[in-house]
Amino acid sequence: MMQHFSTLEAYCKGIGIPAPKWDSFDIRSFEENMGTVKPQMHPFKHEFYALALKLDGGGYAKSGNYTTENKKATLFFNSPYQIIQWDIAPNWEGFYIIFSEDFYRGTLSRKRITETFPFLLIDNTIPMEISEGDAHLFVDLFEDMYKEHRSDKANAEKIIRHYVHIALHKVARLYDYSVDKSSVTTAQRSQDLAVVSRFKTQLDLAFHPGQHYPNALPNQVQYYAEQLNLHPNHFNAIVKRITDRSASDIIYAHVLNLAKSKLSHTDMSVKEIAFDLYYNYPNHFANFFKSRMKMTPSQYRKTLK
Repeated sequence: MMQHFSTLEAYCKGIGIPAPKWDSFDIRSFEENMGTVKPQMHPFKHEFYALALKLDGGGYAKSGNYTTENKKATLFFNSPYQIIQWDIAPNWEGFYIIFSEDFYRGTLSRKRITETFPFLLIDNTIPMEISEGDAHLFVDLFEDMYKEHRSDKANAEKIIRHYVHIALHKVARLYDYSVDKSSVTTAQRSQDLAVVSRFKTQLDLAFHPGQHYPNALPNQVQYYAEQLNLHPNHFNAIVKRITDRSASDIIYAHVLNLAKSKLSHTDMSVKEIAFDLYYNYPNHFANFFKSRMKMTPSQYRKTLK
């Protein structure tokens, strides 16, 4: 199965670099990563937006059918769930930022990022070679962001959020000049990403304390399909198309993480945990847990002692 990183911490660990300073935003220079980053990454996906400035370096990074190979100063970008891979030499120079939708919006925007910057929806991300002058302008912008991120000064996050908006507007302007948009279609991907985004949000909220579902089960695909007014098969096809995982796989992974957390950090009985995760029968929860962990919930709890 293709690797999939749902947190920045998991992404950084997966590519071999230190954990990020913030949960929803990170900025690095390629030079600082070269000592530990994996020079080869087979196709993978993550759930974040990224914008990179490559000034020089051998090898390539690839999104969709487009690559940075044989290009010098280049801007390239990724959106959530795009397929990415690379095979790079240890001499890359430049910067990149990676951030979540929530970080982008913060207190600055009521619109989703792709409403303002639809170029981020393109499946086949097109790296843009840029002039030396434009490269210097972006270097200055990235360096300011980098210093602010490392400063620990008041309002650093707010200031960086403004920088991110500025960077995206600058990229959008270059994109308008350099890309033949007649060959680009984004409508279907936009709709699919919106469905997956709403699904992920609903999944996160569904298990918050105090929720009650007298006639529904939030640990089942049917619940989320109904919330999104989609047939379960169509809903699952959208999720699979974007994430390479079925909706049930994503739900079960979330439920399993919650179960492990409750077994690790609470004194709740297995029966109480089963009901808390909306299993009507504790033995169904126990069977679910054992099928994925190869041990019962009680046995798992004992391994923690």
